[in-house]
Amino acid sequence: MSTVAPEKIAEALKLLEEAAKSQKDELKKMACGKFEILRDALLSEEACIREKLALAGHKAAEMAKHMKEVSEEKAKEIAETVDESVHKNPWPYIGGVAVGALLLGFILGRKTS
Repeated sequence: MSTVAPEKIAEALKLLEEAAKSQKDELKKMACGKFEILRDALLSEEACIREKLALAGHKAAEMAKHMKEVSEEKAKEIAETVDESVHKNPWPYIGGVAVGALLLGFILGRKTS
């Protein structure tokens, strides 16, 4: 059997440790570089997404304003149509209100045990 001197084993272990440290540092540098690239890409996309969200918000506000204007116009048209109909023939509306008031009075006037 051959015997290896403890000094040689210690020297080999020291060389292996130094190689591992240098590889570790290189891996760290590579990982940091790749993460920086990824971070920069995400930041550039974030700006793009913010712009798109701002544009979508602006379009939604314009759409809501337009819908409000349209609904106001439609409500005015319906109110004018009902007003004309009531002025031409008021008795059905008067009868409907009377029946509704009678039913409401009946429902609210009932005693519950």
